[in-house]
Amino acid sequence: MPRLRAVLLLVAGGLLPGPPASGTNGLAVDPADPRLAARPELKARIAGSAHGYFRFVNTAFALEACAAFADIVDEFPDANLHGDAHVEQYTVTNRGQGLSDFDDCTEGKPIIDLVRFGTSLVLAARERGWDDEERAILAKFLESYEGALKNPNRLPTRPDLGWELRRSFGWDHAAALRQAHEFIDAAPLPPESFAQTAAEFAVLIRFQRDDFPPHFFDVKRVGALRMGVGSALDEKYLILFEGPTTADNDDLIVEAKQIRDLSGNPCLRTDVKASRILSGEELIAYEPFLYSAVVPRGNKFFWIHDWTDDYREASIAEALRSADDLEDIAYDAGVQLGRAHPKRPDRSFDKDRQRATRKAVIRHRARIRATVFQLAERTEAAWRTFNEAAGRLPND
Repeated sequence: MPRLRAVLLLVAGGLLPGPPASGTNGLAVDPADPRLAARPELKARIAGSAHGYFRFVNTAFALEACAAFADIVDEFPDANLHGDAHVEQYTVTNRGQGLSDFDDCTEGKPIIDLVRFGTSLVLAARERGWDDEERAILAKFLESYEGALKNPNRLPTRPDLGWELRRSFGWDHAAALRQAHEFIDAAPLPPESFAQTAAEFAVLIRFQRDDFPPHFFDVKRVGALRMGVGSALDEKYLILFEGPTTADNDDLIVEAKQIRDLSGNPCLRTDVKASRILSGEELIAYEPFLYSAVVPRGNKFFWIHDWTDDYREASIAEALRSADDLEDIAYDAGVQLGRAHPKRPDRSFDKDRQRATRKAVIRHRARIRATVFQLAERTEAAWRTFNEAAGRLPND
């Protein structure tokens, strides 16, 4: 507890990234930031909705969530965290459905996931005009989370939304390859620039399986990737490997994403290395990626994983048909996190951590709910301020 208070004082004093001085909003973003000026499409997504803004301020939000529980955080045992759980991280692919995108996975206090996903649910409900349902939807999430801690072997009910989205899938690798070439065409790089990184990735994957032909991991094309919201400013690449044959119709598509530094948040462990992503993916994902490894590139580490042919996120604006869809996702995500948080590295359930986590969550359930609504309001306020300030800027 003394260490936590000391770090939060440093944060408040401006010595670490985080909440600024009292009276200002720690979730504030300057629309005049040069990085946003160079990315008008990203700036538009941030300005477009409170939830889009919420996605962008993920690091600052985690600090705020941690600070809200500074006096009682030690009552929560460490957990396997997703780290950036929100509604639009709930995805449906040709392999399954559930929370995905594991680049912020780490170990730390479960309130990080609970408050972030809970706030996401509230903002999503408000965006769609389902304000009257927001408390029931949040309650469903916390109820299923607590239930999974009590009985982690109970099977979740997968949302009907997933089956509806899967009906639209093309099950067509050719279409996925066409899209990958379009992304790479936007910012192509020499294939040889990734030769060493690809070789190290191949060694790690071949260590697990020995049935790949020699040419499988030869780099055919590579390009910089500019996607996402919370990770939009991270260094990312899209790579095409030769795949099973030398034909052009079975190339393997993978993404390489720089692993960001999560230090500075006292609710997150600092002794967990870059492999935290692989551990989190293994423990949280319903269906882990087929090809996944952490690989050094220069003085940085990158998480490289395959892309599925069909992929749809639970887009608030486009995919959610009703408040029932959002409640179903809340339920399923609660089960997924409740099952994953207390797991040991060997995927077995740590009963002591299950009991301790459930006890702390039940004891502070009202405070968790209150914090979710407080941070939802602060996010909306910061988003409105962002748009007001952006409106006063010269045209980009």
